[in-house]
Amino acid sequence: MLNNTVYRLRKEKKLTVGYFGGSITEGAGATSWDHTSWRGLINKHLKETYPDVEFKEVMAAIGGTGTDFGLCRCQHDLLSGKPDLVFIEFAVNDSGLELTEQMPCYENCLRQILSYDDTVDIICVFTITKALEKKLLETGAFSSRSIQSTLAHHYGLPTVDLGEHIRIAVANAGGDWLKYTTDETHPNDDGYIVYTNVMKKALARLLDGETPEALIHHEIPRQLSHETLVNGRMIELSECEDTLSGFTFINKPFKRRFPHYYKANGIGSTIDYTFEGTGFGLYWLMDNNSGCISVTLDSKETKVLSAWDDYCKSFSRAGYVFPFKNLENTKHTVHIRVIDEKNPESKGNDIAIYAFLLV
Repeated sequence: MLNNTVYRLRKEKKLTVGYFGGSITEGAGATSWDHTSWRGLINKHLKETYPDVEFKEVMAAIGGTGTDFGLCRCQHDLLSGKPDLVFIEFAVNDSGLELTEQMPCYENCLRQILSYDDTVDIICVFTITKALEKKLLETGAFSSRSIQSTLAHHYGLPTVDLGEHIRIAVANAGGDWLKYTTDETHPNDDGYIVYTNVMKKALARLLDGETPEALIHHEIPRQLSHETLVNGRMIELSECEDTLSGFTFINKPFKRRFPHYYKANGIGSTIDYTFEGTGFGLYWLMDNNSGCISVTLDSKETKVLSAWDDYCKSFSRAGYVFPFKNLENTKHTVHIRVIDEKNPESKGNDIAIYAFLLV
């Protein structure tokens, strides 16, 4: 039962709901991401069910991202909005992480949320795609969902498996995933109705019961992962302007994700940055005009990164990349340079960066 959510709905008459996840929570595939996705429909359902409650939404879902990025942006994107109830949905995107990363990254996010406020209620949400169903049927494995289920049990958190219900709907439609999705991954409006109906039933069950006398403080159990959990950080480039050479500040939002960003003036633009931690990444723009950068760590190892991929042919988006992980936890320097290199299918050499990601 979501005891603290019940208390806030019935006693405080205020509730801030956070949505933390990937594209299926963001709303990809819906005719209106904010209205006909499961997120939008659940927002509507809550307002209609509790008309005397003041609701606020923290939309912290980003398509194509897992908890490796989530642990860096949890504070910036989710917790800064002070949520009372959090839906966390990363099973699909975390399936693409290395197996050794899946548990510590997801657990890191859970512990950041509970450490921020131990009265926050969390619902762990699972979704699925046709590709993951195929793997599940062939091997019996959906590792990220299994790991997240284990962690949810360990932390005493409720789970709602939307994915199993879309599988049933697809099976009843003769196995045609395009009946309920746009691309065998992202639900269409009919698919989101399936998801929403399942979530409505779950909420009815989880919000049914007596009203607590006061907010309950959740006990944060021992860490289950054997890995060292280091809270990630997001360092906006506006916080380190003195490290930039040949970048221009663009003071306008992009794709609802970037309130502002820095764009390279051209090939040869550079950034030198010093940080302390075990990993370094970039949060940047990916579109059909994107080029490449070289990133040199500690004057020793250089990697070439492209801000272009096949998805850029269809749409622009916010993307992320971690060129360096599992470093010694000490001080490091990176030298970033926009280079005269790009994917043959890209239409340009543009580079635009919002933030550095540090772990």
